[in-house]
Amino acid sequence: MHALLDQYAHILGRMKREDFSMADDRYSGVFLPVAFADYWTSNFRIMHVGRETAGWNTRTGLNKLERILAANEANATRKIVDEAVARYRKHLPRQPDGKVVTTTSSRFKQYYFRIAKELDLTPTSLIYANLFAWDYAGKSPLERTPDELAAVSQVSLELLATQIRWFKPDAIVFSTGRTGIDNRLKQLFETHFDGYQTVNREPGKLWEFKAKEMTCFRIAHPRALRGHQQYRADVIRRLKDICTSRS
Repeated sequence: MHALLDQYAHILGRMKREDFSMADDRYSGVFLPVAFADYWTSNFRIMHVGRETAGWNTRTGLNKLERILAANEANATRKIVDEAVARYRKHLPRQPDGKVVTTTSSRFKQYYFRIAKELDLTPTSLIYANLFAWDYAGKSPLERTPDELAAVSQVSLELLATQIRWFKPDAIVFSTGRTGIDNRLKQLFETHFDGYQTVNREPGKLWEFKAKEMTCFRIAHPRALRGHQQYRADVIRRLKDICTSRS
């Protein structure tokens, strides 16, 4: 795992102050996943990817891009990585007996737990990741200035590509919605991998595609209604089919 954390530090360490607007720095702490032990022993590995976090490491005071940029200038980027990883390890709260608490008001987490349950996996067998490594003021950075958004997106996609290569999932579920997203997914796989091949597309609802040996799905955020429930169920059905075909 140390090699992954070194890669995280290398990517963050290349961030430059001039690429970001420090006058209105309301970014969260950086989001950096690691795998629990159950992931590596799972016979079917799934990444569940959201769009961005909501206030990640903000209440702890470990937020803002300024902290990363200052750490880079002080050759202390690894400290930022260690903070982020420590926060990630706590994203699945546990009961006193050690079992993961699966009751939550988060629609994203509800779908995460549903995927795990219906595929007979423990919640710690999945990777929770995000398309953007930061949120901005608790929301998506998509409305930032074009130059700043491009810089945030570039670093975020490089981090996500590193995670995909490291974790080598069999399937990825992007529960991100599509507004402002599909082009970034195309950029991710065209820039960092060998492209992608569309398998099925239901406009505005579901996009299934292949990238390397992975089957990928892009659906609406799990809080979306208006018929999106069907497509969330379809994704789980397809995951079961893929898992069964590998047995």
